[in-house]
Amino acid sequence: MKRILISAIILVIISLQAYGQQLPDTLYLKNGYKAVGKLLGQSKTEYRFQASDGLLFTFSPDEVEKIIITPEMIIRKVDPDTLNVDQLNLYAGKAVKMRNQGRALTLTGLGVMTTGFVTGIIMLNSAKPHGPPEDPHGSWAGAFVIGLTGLVGITDIIIGIPLWAVGGSRKAKAELSLQKFNIASEGSMALGLLITVRFN
Repeated sequence: MKRILISAIILVIISLQAYGQQLPDTLYLKNGYKAVGKLLGQSKTEYRFQASDGLLFTFSPDEVEKIIITPEMIIRKVDPDTLNVDQLNLYAGKAVKMRNQGRALTLTGLGVMTTGFVTGIIMLNSAKPHGPPEDPHGSWAGAFVIGLTGLVGITDIIIGIPLWAVGGSRKAKAELSLQKFNIASEGSMALGLLITVRFN
């Protein structure tokens, strides 16, 4: 059991480290070689490239066949007050998707945990020892089910709750910004006098 737990922890740590790393750029040379790393700069006379092992190279344009540059993720904060109507509807649609995904993850996590705990307790109560009474091996299966479903459920909940909250907050901000244009958000109907009925 300890080996399984340690292996699971190591796999989670390795996957988190791999997720956080950015993919490298690749520079293909005409002689068939390729360099993997980061393109530092390019001009009409040279390409400056840092390989993944830290070595710096300078290539002339005659030596380079092609370059594949990994796009960088651009994270920007969106202010709903600066968006037009179409952009606000798109923003609100994405916010609703985020909220719904968070809701689904949270409720799925709760369901998995509840089902696992109930199943594990039933297995624990119905376990029969395979040896002497002081060595009850039958309860390991129930404990494993409780532990595994608890881990999966808590992970879903930890991811789902912030998505649910942020999506709901963004949706509310988009609806407030849409009110400036006297337009009801998609999925709702304006009745007049600032009364809006929403269909979610």
